[in-house]
Amino acid sequence: MDFDMETIGDIVVVLLPGETLEASITLEFKQGIEPLLEQNTKVVFDMSRIRFIDSMGCGVLLTSFKRLKDKGGWLKLCCITDPVDSIFKLMGFDRIFSIFENREDVVNAFKSSD
Repeated sequence: MDFDMETIGDIVVVLLPGETLEASITLEFKQGIEPLLEQNTKVVFDMSRIRFIDSMGCGVLLTSFKRLKDKGGWLKLCCITDPVDSIFKLMGFDRIFSIFENREDVVNAFKSSD
């Protein structure tokens, strides 16, 4: 799986590909994102393209979050679409993840926490 990435200082912003993050692609997603999580501690997932996420997709986000947190890093999310936001609120993800409206806000939040 190919990811469009932008590096801003020590922050890596990843534009998640496709319109869904669901069971059929979670293995490919995990394998593709693994090197990025291994090499970085400040990661942002830009979810502006994602229109649907299922429980397996949510699990991949939680696993990524935990991997970074265990090594002293952070995963933050931005550009959540309305359908995904509704799912996140139902699952309590809005209390787990730091979610920002746009890339600029999330990058500034990382910079202000340094």
